[in-house]
Amino acid sequence: MTFLLNPLQRLVPTSSTCYVVEFQGRTCIIDEQLRPGDGDTVLLDMSGMYEWGNFYKNPHRVITDEGLILEEDLLEEVAIVGVVTHEVLVIRGQESSPI
Repeated sequence: MTFLLNPLQRLVPTSSTCYVVEFQGRTCIIDEQLRPGDGDTVLLDMSGMYEWGNFYKNPHRVITDEGLILEEDLLEEVAIVGVVTHEVLVIRGQESSPI
C-alpha cells in the first residue's frame, strides 16, 4: 500500500485557473477557463445566485440541478463561473462509523 501525502496539485492535475468550490452540499474543483463541452457540469452565476447545472450545445441550453431549463433569452442573464473537473465525495459519514 502506498500513501500519497502530496499537495493536491500533484495528486489531481489542476492549473492556476482551478478552484475548490463547496456549494449546496457538493465539493468540486472547477476550472474557470475551460470551455464547457456537451453534458459538462458547470457552476452558474444567475444574477448573483449560484447554481449547479449541465451545459448542452445542441440545442444551446443549461439544465440546473433543480430541473430548470435555461435556453434562448434566459441564458442572457447566466454566466458560467467554471466547468467541474473533479468532484470530491465523502465516503464516510459524520457518525465516524465505517459501516
